[in-house]
Amino acid sequence: MLKLYGGKIKMAKTEFMKFAYFDKEIVEFEKATVSIATHSLQYGTTCFGGIRGYYRNGKVAIFRLKDHYIRLMNASKMLGFEYFITWDEFKDIVTELVKKNDIKEDFYMRPFVFCKEPRLSPKKAGLDFDLAIYMLPLADYVSSEGGLNLMSSTYRKYNDSAIPTKAKAGGSYINSFLATSDAQRNGYDDALMFDDAGNVVEVSVANIILVYRGQIIIPDTGNAALEGITVRSALELLEYNGYKINRGKIDRSMVFTADELLVTGTAMKITYAESLDRRPIGQLDFNAKPEAGKFHKLLKSEYEKVINGEHELSSEWLFVVE
Repeated sequence: MLKLYGGKIKMAKTEFMKFAYFDKEIVEFEKATVSIATHSLQYGTTCFGGIRGYYRNGKVAIFRLKDHYIRLMNASKMLGFEYFITWDEFKDIVTELVKKNDIKEDFYMRPFVFCKEPRLSPKKAGLDFDLAIYMLPLADYVSSEGGLNLMSSTYRKYNDSAIPTKAKAGGSYINSFLATSDAQRNGYDDALMFDDAGNVVEVSVANIILVYRGQIIIPDTGNAALEGITVRSALELLEYNGYKINRGKIDRSMVFTADELLVTGTAMKITYAESLDRRPIGQLDFNAKPEAGKFHKLLKSEYEKVINGEHELSSEWLFVVE
């Protein structure tokens, strides 16, 4: 009988917070609506961010808000949307929205730049873009029991010659959707994706860090992987603790024989993969019980210290809503 490994990623019904930012004002979420013929809905002309916020010690602290703002504005520029908002304007909108929603729990925030005009043409001429933001409660996206079970995807990760990979472009996520859907239909949690040369790039919507023969390696895939803010934070935390980061090509056999495969992203934070194609990672015995490795334990501890305001980097990385 086929054993299904999936189920580590939580798929609860989405419940949005009452207020959103739309059409240059704070409105009730249900009133933030667009036409079914809007350009972004038909052609994927949008870029977005995913941001974590935490409720600690009676205050809301948002993780690396300015870094997310910079990446969003860079994406808008790369994609030619010609939309820009200053950092002061952005943080003031976020602050007002947090207060309006009266947030007292951990949450996820989705800012995005999009075109709401009804238009039946992929052409850019005459289109106006704007910012919208919504929020939703989000504690743990990934189960704390064990790691992810991954499947090698047959879908290849696109590179920068097709779509700017440093932009979280809405239309490009059909690539991730196809890979993830295949994996979950086959009983896995997510998909490991490769470039055209067969080198590991990332998990469908998350970055990876490989620990191989005691070395910490991130994929040297040229222009294929998104520059994730969570993986940047994980690497900085590793360097903070005295570890050297190496960049190199990673093939599937290296993953099979790795010490650890760490998976990082805004929603899942820092987790790990316990298997690839039903082969255990970090264990010689095929039937051994999966265990978190020392680097996952270290990064999980360091990350929690940061978001709890107990780390030297907390003041630099947390935007506290006053």
